[in-house]
Amino acid sequence: MPHPFDRPSGPVRMSARATVPARLMKSLRSCQLVSYDKLPMKIRHSRSSCDGEPWPPPPPPPPPPPPLPGPTAGMAASGSQSSMQNGTHDNGMAHNGSSPSGKPTRAQSRSQGSNASDRANLLALATPNLESRLSLLRSQSTNLSSTLTQRLATSQSGQNLLHIGPSLQSLPPDLHSLLRNLRPILGEVEKYESLSRDELTRLVDKGNEIRGAVKKVREAGDCAMIYGDLCRSEEEVRSKGGGGGGKSGLGGTKGDRFGAANKSKKSSFGSDFKTPSKRGSVDGSGLLSSEMEGGLDDWSDDATGGCADELDQIASLERAAHTTLHLVQELKSSTAEVATLTSMQHKEDAATDNNAGTANSSASLPNLRAAIPDDTDKAQFLMKLAPRIRRLEADTVKALTTTLEDVLGQMKSRKEEEREHQQQEQEQGGSSPGETASAEAEERDLLMIGHCLRGLALLGRGKEAEGAFARVAIMPLIRSKVSMGRLDEGGARGQCTGLSSLLDDIANTIHGSFGSVLRLSEATFGAADDGPVEVDLVSAGVWAPLATALMADPGIKMALFSPGIAGILQSNYVALDSFLSELASSLLKPDAQAEGKASSSASGLPPVPSADGSVNFAPLYFRPSVSPELIVAAQGRVHRHSLTADFNKKWNLPIYYQLRFGECCTRLNKAMARVQKEGWEADVYTGDEAFAKELREKLGFELPLFLELYDSLLWLWRPDVILRPLSHRFLRGATQLVGRLVAFVKDGLEGSIRFGETPPPKAAAQKLENGPASENGEPIPESEPLPDNSYCWGERLEDVACVAWELTVLETSLTHDYVEIVAVAIAPFDACDTNNESDLEELRSIVADALAEASQDVAPVIRQSWSDVIVNILTLKCSAPLSAVKGVAATYRMTNRPPPKVASPFVSTILRPLKEFDDTYSSRTPPQIGSRWKSAVVYTVSARYSEAVEELIATVERTENALKTRKVRRTASGGMSDGDKVKLQLFLDHQEYASNVAYLGIDVEAVPGLVKLKALTEQAVTLYAQTQGAGAAPISG
Repeated sequence: MPHPFDRPSGPVRMSARATVPARLMKSLRSCQLVSYDKLPMKIRHSRSSCDGEPWPPPPPPPPPPPPLPGPTAGMAASGSQSSMQNGTHDNGMAHNGSSPSGKPTRAQSRSQGSNASDRANLLALATPNLESRLSLLRSQSTNLSSTLTQRLATSQSGQNLLHIGPSLQSLPPDLHSLLRNLRPILGEVEKYESLSRDELTRLVDKGNEIRGAVKKVREAGDCAMIYGDLCRSEEEVRSKGGGGGGKSGLGGTKGDRFGAANKSKKSSFGSDFKTPSKRGSVDGSGLLSSEMEGGLDDWSDDATGGCADELDQIASLERAAHTTLHLVQELKSSTAEVATLTSMQHKEDAATDNNAGTANSSASLPNLRAAIPDDTDKAQFLMKLAPRIRRLEADTVKALTTTLEDVLGQMKSRKEEEREHQQQEQEQGGSSPGETASAEAEERDLLMIGHCLRGLALLGRGKEAEGAFARVAIMPLIRSKVSMGRLDEGGARGQCTGLSSLLDDIANTIHGSFGSVLRLSEATFGAADDGPVEVDLVSAGVWAPLATALMADPGIKMALFSPGIAGILQSNYVALDSFLSELASSLLKPDAQAEGKASSSASGLPPVPSADGSVNFAPLYFRPSVSPELIVAAQGRVHRHSLTADFNKKWNLPIYYQLRFGECCTRLNKAMARVQKEGWEADVYTGDEAFAKELREKLGFELPLFLELYDSLLWLWRPDVILRPLSHRFLRGATQLVGRLVAFVKDGLEGSIRFGETPPPKAAAQKLENGPASENGEPIPESEPLPDNSYCWGERLEDVACVAWELTVLETSLTHDYVEIVAVAIAPFDACDTNNESDLEELRSIVADALAEASQDVAPVIRQSWSDVIVNILTLKCSAPLSAVKGVAATYRMTNRPPPKVASPFVSTILRPLKEFDDTYSSRTPPQIGSRWKSAVVYTVSARYSEAVEELIATVERTENALKTRKVRRTASGGMSDGDKVKLQLFLDHQEYASNVAYLGIDVEAVPGLVKLKALTEQAVTLYAQTQGAGAAPISG
């Protein structure tokens, strides 16, 4: 019968989903396993709920294995027998209570023999049972395996574990033998792996050595090229310094200095660095190739052979600037590389010290993709060349600067000769035969200047170019033109009447002499944005020296910036501000004559060699053109220049504003003082009469004081007064002037200020009595006291109405016409091209808000004048005739007069002042007031009239009741009673008064006093009908 755990006949099969069993092998090597035969007999089975049924009970112990041959088998049999005996002994001890010493009792000794015989019988009889039991267990195991597989297949975690089953089933049962068989194989694999790693390490090391060698060769070539460039640039700069000739500015002693400098450069390095020779060796190492040798030969021939064309020499300086820039950049990167490697080395050393004694557990394989460790050979080579590179940089900058100065000087001299020649030709009336040669010379100069400017810009020395241009081209011109005599030309000393013409002359001269240079610089280096530029000749080359000259000379500085005379300061500021704001456009504007020449020269065909072999390349030259955007950007740089801020600080503008505002205040104070003395009609206007007439016709001003105020407000914004940086101050000053006049009017309305002549106070009179004396020593006799002619103009109806109308016109003008005047003064139409419409509307809105806030104090005074002062005065005047109401009763009491037919005479005089005032000032009533003031007067007067009539009727009725007997007797005699006559008269008076109210345009039914008056006189309607029916002749009241 086969053993249930026999080895399989075929090889061990791996599952398709199983991976390489490296980790399994490692775990098997690390485990201490024994064979299945040595497993314990007692296996503890746990209940499982996989299929809902309990596991079967453990099988009985298997029969003892057959005896093995040899001593090993005997040892195994004896071992198993002793084990069984020990197990029986243990069982006996457990159940029979054997002693702890382990010695069997007598009963146990007797039972050992019977147990041995029983065991032999059981083994003989249990073989069929064991086979049947084994088959049952196998069937149950198969069923349970199927059930477990189905359960695992239905869960996610179980599906992940299914691939392990076939691998485990294919393992041999004896793992110990498997490990024993695998050890030789694993040893061979480890040995092969170690040999392969060593070989790979050796190959990678060789490859890295090759890569390092290639890198060193490449770096050596780079170093050779760098050194060759350095030597060629030195030769080029030296040749320019020594072979330039008379006009180059670098000949003579300068050439000797450059040669000595280069000799010292070579000797300073000794044998480490040698100038490349025609054999092409550097320090005997042969790093320079034959091609480099040929290039050095050609360059040396070109340089030392002395180019006849100066333009080629200057172009070679620009090439030298390119080379110098590259060398400087290489030097900077090498310095940074050395510093980085040094810091990294320190960090690695510190890390090595910290990790000393720890094993390197990294199992990564060496490969050729790893970066080669950096070295500093090239960097150290360049750092040794650092003194020569820095010296080359300085020499190149010096050569370029000197060449630029020479070319500018030549251009300046030629321009002066051309101007003199043109003047002579204009005087003689001839033509200019040398225009073509002059144009060619200018083009050649521009090419050379372009080389110099670009070379200096490459080296970051744009300041050197700006300084050379200012030093050679601008400063001599400024020194020749700017002086105190030229500044005061055409006027008195210190008035600076020639400033505008001087600035225009300077701008035109610079544009005529160096406008092409400025356009070339701006077209080459200018940018449309607000960023910095490498070379800025407009700001640093023209404006900076001019501003420095104006601020440095004490006499010119005092004449320009002194705020003693406001008119001179204003004219100087306007002239300089206009010059500064238009500097870029005046200097960079295209020259019509030059453009015509350029277009004529560039309109031909491409250059073709002539008969003598020369070629004209002029049509291919770069011709700069400056766009409007570049001009705007250049102007912005002028305004942002540091000297512009310093220049603006020299102007003492607050003092100028105080002077101008003081003039306006003095003018207004004088006018108000005279008005207070002579009245509102005093002629205090000091401006132009034609302009005053225009203000009267256009705006409606009538009083001279208000004309004087408005003329002062307009004067603040005249072109010869206003300064745009002080616009906010002038606007505030205008509002303060308006507030000063409004306060004056308000004080007059309230009676704080009295008009007319007022006598001096008593203290002043006593001082006059005690102070002066006659010539003979006798005191002056006391004079008669002066009469008090003062009055409060707020009590005069006409003055109040006129002043209120003037305030109305002033308020309207401030919020409408004056806003546009201020906006135009701040942003003139000729300067509005830089401002869009939204900015102008925003400016108008700001000015309108400020003036509206200032005019808020005017409206309350106007309302007070009409609603309070005028209404009170008219009410008093209209209420005065109401005292005659009481006389109506006296007219008819015991006089036997006939009944009245017409109204009383005083009734027509009640509203007469109101009618006359309304007829005169109805056209000058403010729109915001309307007719409310008339209604207020009528309402008050009507109320008082009704109260007087009510009192009179009450008095008449009391009299009628007292004289009732007499009244009956008089009525019986055939006449109307006195009381009825009085009531009839009051009725007629009411009718007349109501008609007068209606004539003023006021609704009669809306007046409470008239409604009450109508109710009081309603009883007289019957009497009035009787009177009309009798046909009595009307008689006057």
